[in-house]
Amino acid sequence: MYLNSRNSCGGQSETDENSHPFRVLFVCLGNICRSPAAEILFNAAVAKAGAQKRIAADSCGTASYHIGSKPDSRMLAALQRAGYDWGGHRARQFRRADFEQFDLIVPQDESNREDILRLARTAEQKAKVIPMCRWFPADAADREVPDPYYGGEAGFDHVVRLLERATEALVQDIEQHR
Repeated sequence: MYLNSRNSCGGQSETDENSHPFRVLFVCLGNICRSPAAEILFNAAVAKAGAQKRIAADSCGTASYHIGSKPDSRMLAALQRAGYDWGGHRARQFRRADFEQFDLIVPQDESNREDILRLARTAEQKAKVIPMCRWFPADAADREVPDPYYGGEAGFDHVVRLLERATEALVQDIEQHR
């Protein structure tokens, strides 16, 4: 796993490496449901761990459908029901430069993982791409974050609950390997 193999880059001291936060990018299709929810929930878990100076996050989509849009109102409502605020996110599209700007790229499903891997040019870039399901609890029935876009309120609430647990596990994993 990429987190286990993260080492200092040549010429950097341990102090230099730790002076910038570990950067995580969450990715889904349109960046209006799953990935912004993952970003919001992850940031809450980072704050709960007191790791805001050590870990940073962003999110994006593989498609350009919703560039500049705020998250889906149904996802915002599900997050609010769970006690989380939106934070002003606006959708953007994944770009090749993200491979250089982020330490970990976390697609929400297999289709988006494949799309990102097709853009990767090196083995190091590919190693940064780890699906969200890696941090699902053992009792999770899902094998990827389901897309709630075409469903009802319950689907959005389910995604929030699933991502709450997964993002907390991811923060713990990063803290253990940083």
